[in-house]
Amino acid sequence: MATPPSSIEKQAYLRVATPGKPAFQLKPCEEGISVFDPLLVEPPLTQEEVLSAFREGSIALTVGRGVIMQCGLEVVEVTGHESLPERLRLAHCELRPWANMDRKAFKQALKLLE
Repeated sequence: MATPPSSIEKQAYLRVATPGKPAFQLKPCEEGISVFDPLLVEPPLTQEEVLSAFREGSIALTVGRGVIMQCGLEVVEVTGHESLPERLRLAHCELRPWANMDRKAFKQALKLLE
């Protein structure tokens, strides 16, 4: 359900991914999936700015808040890792499950975003 961004829409989040690999796959130690809210910083983040902080060849996908909520997920603002540039740390969020959703259901919901 995530799409390559043509322009960043209001209430849309950017997810950085590796081509050919699942973009929304939860790793064993993770509690959420990292995304960036371009509108949390001023001026808003651009796709190019986000991608410049990641491995060459990475791609950015957009996913709307409505789609996230339809999958039973929520977006939680979480300060990004210290290795990220400051603007990306400030714009960092995680997709997390709603209360009472077990890990198996969370993983299934994330697959709906692929």
